[in-house]
Amino acid sequence: MPRYGPIKTATVLRVYVTDATGKVVFDSAGRDLGADYSRWNDVYLTLRGQYGARSTQENPGDEFSSVMYISAPVYARQDGTEPRQILGVLSVGKSNISVEPFWQLARDNIRSMGVWLLVLAAILGALLSTWLSLSIGKLVSYARRTGAGETVQPPTLSDPDLAVLAQAMDEMRTALDGKQYIESYTLSLTHEMKSPLTALQGAAELIPQVNDPQMQQKLAANIELESKRLRALVDQVLSLARLENRQQLEQPQTLQLNELIQQELDQLQWLAAQRQVGLTFSCHPEGGVFCVSGDALLLAQAVRNLLENALDFSPADSTISVQLNAASDGLLTLDITDEGSGIPDYALDKIWQRFYSLPRPATGQRSTGLGLSFVEQIAKLHSADLNLTNRPEGGVLARIRIPVS
Repeated sequence: MPRYGPIKTATVLRVYVTDATGKVVFDSAGRDLGADYSRWNDVYLTLRGQYGARSTQENPGDEFSSVMYISAPVYARQDGTEPRQILGVLSVGKSNISVEPFWQLARDNIRSMGVWLLVLAAILGALLSTWLSLSIGKLVSYARRTGAGETVQPPTLSDPDLAVLAQAMDEMRTALDGKQYIESYTLSLTHEMKSPLTALQGAAELIPQVNDPQMQQKLAANIELESKRLRALVDQVLSLARLENRQQLEQPQTLQLNELIQQELDQLQWLAAQRQVGLTFSCHPEGGVFCVSGDALLLAQAVRNLLENALDFSPADSTISVQLNAASDGLLTLDITDEGSGIPDYALDKIWQRFYSLPRPATGQRSTGLGLSFVEQIAKLHSADLNLTNRPEGGVLARIRIPVS
């Protein structure tokens, strides 16, 4: 059997009995039989009906020889009509040192439990520290990615205080982004509006000074053209601002991407025919179903912007090829290629900037420079990748890779 305490090898109790006068009539130790104990507190107090106890050193000067005695009265048998009579005293003594093993055992148990508590506290502290480090690491990563310009959601944290901090950081980011967004758009829009406003002002000042009807008609046409350009610029800026402020798609639907592309190609056939540019469309594998989850209007706008961009830079008697391929990694790949002159080297790192536009080869005119920004934002909302690269054989390849629904 398991051991739960010290093993007893001897009886360490002393028992003695006195008569009503305090004389010892029984002694288990056999040493003080007949001795007068009437003056010891345990006997003296008990004979008088009080609680009797004493502690006495068996060997004077040896503090470890102390013995504790507790007494109880011995009453005479009675019939219940008379007060009880004390006939003597029963005292039981136990050496204080006899309980030392139990104190040592208790002390050892307390020490052992204390060590285990320290170990447990250290483990819990390490776990808590690791958990806090991971949570703070998520906040640091969120702050760094946000500072790098990425659009990320605040981390989900189980600690309520850290969760409040993450929410506060997200609100601060939103406020700062809004302020920076307004400043950037104001500066860019002001810069882009200078050119058409200058043209409008110049044409308006020249009309009263010119008597030639043809020149007046030309100046009026310029005013109309620049006015339309200004209106298109403002409309596209407002549309792009609304698009960039959207964090996610509100009600995505399952769409047949091949059917959506075909509809946009059908609508642009007249423009392609007018510019003598051919349009081809193929899907691989043939007859496959190309489903994506997204917003039909936004995806159609992205495809149209890329097609119109390709038409603007395609020479006559060239072909724009559109291919839709189902990849093995769960992504659909949409490739739009043209046979134009490609993107100049100096513009490769600028084409994604808002309001940046290259002159069209046929007319020399520039667009608002917001078309690719539209496509880029739409791609982000659909978790898609967008790339524009020059083809070795000439022309530009626009590639969108979008997850399959």
